[in-house]
Amino acid sequence: YKKKKVAGGKVKEEKGEGDEEREESKIEFEDPQWWKFLPSLKCIGLVASAFGEGLLTSEKRKQKISPRASDNGISKTKASLIDHLCCVERERKQLRLLSQCIGFDTAPNELGPRGDLSCFFERLRLHIISSNLLRERMQLDSHAMGLEEFRNSSLLYTDADVVFVKDKRSGGDLILSCGDSRVVTKLCPDCFQGENSTISPLTAGDRKVINATQKEWTLSDLDVQALSYAPLPYTADQKIGSAKGGGIYLLDNAPASNPHIPSHDYWGLVKNQIFLGLLGSSVRPRKEIEPFIHSCNDAGVRFVYFSPRNMRRTKELASQMGLDVAWNCCISLRPLEEGADDTFRMTSNYADWDVNAKLPHGVENVKRHLEEVDNVPLLVSLYTDVSKKTTAEMVNVFQDYNDTVLAVGLSHLPGNQKVFFRSDIAIGVDVLSDEVSFVATNKEGKDFDALMSDEVAFVSSISTWSSSLNIVGSQAMYHILEIIRIGRSSLEAAISSVSFFFTGCLSHCLFAVLCPCTAATSVPVIPPLGSFLFNQVILPLIGLSLAFTDGSSEFMSRVPSKNESSVRYSWRGSRRIYFNGLLRAFLPAVVPHFLYLIALGELMWKFDPQFVADKCLLASNSSEEVTQRPLLPVIRCEALRNYRGDATESASVMMLASLILCTCVSSASFVFRTELIRSEPPWKRNHVWVGSLISSLTLLAIYMRIVLAEGSVAALPWYFLALFLLTPFLCLLINEKILKNSDRLIDRRNEMMRRLQFETKLGMWSPKESQHVNIQQTNIQQDDSPVV
Repeated sequence: YKKKKVAGGKVKEEKGEGDEEREESKIEFEDPQWWKFLPSLKCIGLVASAFGEGLLTSEKRKQKISPRASDNGISKTKASLIDHLCCVERERKQLRLLSQCIGFDTAPNELGPRGDLSCFFERLRLHIISSNLLRERMQLDSHAMGLEEFRNSSLLYTDADVVFVKDKRSGGDLILSCGDSRVVTKLCPDCFQGENSTISPLTAGDRKVINATQKEWTLSDLDVQALSYAPLPYTADQKIGSAKGGGIYLLDNAPASNPHIPSHDYWGLVKNQIFLGLLGSSVRPRKEIEPFIHSCNDAGVRFVYFSPRNMRRTKELASQMGLDVAWNCCISLRPLEEGADDTFRMTSNYADWDVNAKLPHGVENVKRHLEEVDNVPLLVSLYTDVSKKTTAEMVNVFQDYNDTVLAVGLSHLPGNQKVFFRSDIAIGVDVLSDEVSFVATNKEGKDFDALMSDEVAFVSSISTWSSSLNIVGSQAMYHILEIIRIGRSSLEAAISSVSFFFTGCLSHCLFAVLCPCTAATSVPVIPPLGSFLFNQVILPLIGLSLAFTDGSSEFMSRVPSKNESSVRYSWRGSRRIYFNGLLRAFLPAVVPHFLYLIALGELMWKFDPQFVADKCLLASNSSEEVTQRPLLPVIRCEALRNYRGDATESASVMMLASLILCTCVSSASFVFRTELIRSEPPWKRNHVWVGSLISSLTLLAIYMRIVLAEGSVAALPWYFLALFLLTPFLCLLINEKILKNSDRLIDRRNEMMRRLQFETKLGMWSPKESQHVNIQQTNIQQDDSPVV
């Protein structure tokens, strides 16, 4: 209240010590001279303590406020119905924190087990209900409700509560009230001035200002409580002490709802109070939400908040979460009729974040906007006035535009079932198991009216049957980012695995195609056993091991591409990628054919020199050539066209072994799809690949040992062995230095484009009528920003 100038408060977080550390919010005044206002804060702290901490234990309060069947005329059924429908508890955490900040301590001390509150005793509690306010709440749209109103929408919520408190030290009685300002101000003819600790009349203009302030704060999604108090004369002690039973309700100016005390004029007791002020408090999001959203934005994941409340009530919470609430940032999914007035729309003198931006209302208008105007509805991070039906429809809209949707919601809400089912991936969060105490006991044993853990587990299993994962506790939100990182790493590793397998198969096909094209007259014959070893053992073994590569930390700083089958690169980029892929498969296929020519010539001189001297050399200088052992006459010898022997078979085996060795060594380039192996050794992030590579090389050595003719390796010259061992590393060097660098350049350029599109708030094609460039003609990359 503007007349009461007290210092503001801010929230400070502190961590407690112990095995089970709990983070607890504490309020501290920003003004270091706040103690100067202590006389005006004492009464506020006492009222806040009465409704925040409570002056009774939970068992005594339940017995005090609940109607009993022993009361004359009130049956057990009616008492249970009243207890079920009426929300008579007005405990607020912010009231308790405020009282603690002012100086009220509930820790045991010399005053008693409840600290400073031990000297106060609650004698009677009244619940005031205004028929006009009740009628307004019944007609209020669910989207216009505040958080507290939404929680108690199915209950008969009291508009104000009055507590009669007795001070054991002086024996005096006090009236402490908390509730709606429209009800509390009617009970207060005076108000307390905090500047000079005086009491002045509360005029009609003051009441109008107070109610207008409460309305403005309420529309801004603040929980507003009006506070008042008054000392009671000793003559009222008899009226309070003779009250029998609990659950006394006052409806407007009608008599008390308890028929057993018709003569007691409670309205006369509660109507002479002193107004203290208004307390407005907002519901802050969990502390892990804001860094979670920032991490999602860095990872290229668009965090979209679907709020069931309207724009004005959602704006403050969304702003604290770190979402953009400026112009062109929010869409209401409630259809707005032509000419209809929406008082909860965020309007201002200089701009209107919804009307001037011409953003659509309702799912059908969103679809029409996407088709005819631009893609702004896919770029906003806040949807208001949603229901479970409209949320599920928007999930389909995102999927129609090739977005991958990850839905995260509470697992105990059955309404989330349809949203989970329609999403690509769904994660249910169980916060009840982490924050609700299920062990409720009394003197007789268990309280079967309390919530049980098995009930929560049963409801969660029904609601999240289509969820991929179910996590427990709000702190588990951090695991969602790790799940995304692991998913991206797995996808990247799977792509590398498939690429290696495809490249290996293509290399074998090119290898077979190039056999008839050899320069030798003796066409190499691919050994069946070696082909089986390569295609059915080594390729799957190494290919599957590549799928176990651990992800890089850079994965969570990239914007992934959309889930679409259209061309993701420009025509030039696609041509370069296809050419690099073909060249990557061509090198291991062509190198073995050069080695085959050397092996064929050397092995023919080793195993059948007489045949070479008689059939392949000229008779005039055969003696000299036999001494020099030339290779070219042997390679081009026509007599070898139909020749089959140990030399040709061993040369073919050495050729296939060279292909297998080149493929195995080149697999190191596939461990990281876009990272160079010089930045980090591949064996550090994939130990399975190392074992598969060693196993493949061992199988290759065993195969060569079994199939090669005896003395084949010894007959080969040193330079052949050097080429046999060095050419695989030459292929690896070309893959890393030339081909992968080229692919990295294209990927980096496209990732920068995706980042630009992801961070763009305006429509990418806005407006479509003004476009003069054909996307297909200019090969512009499509929008690749994902939405979650």
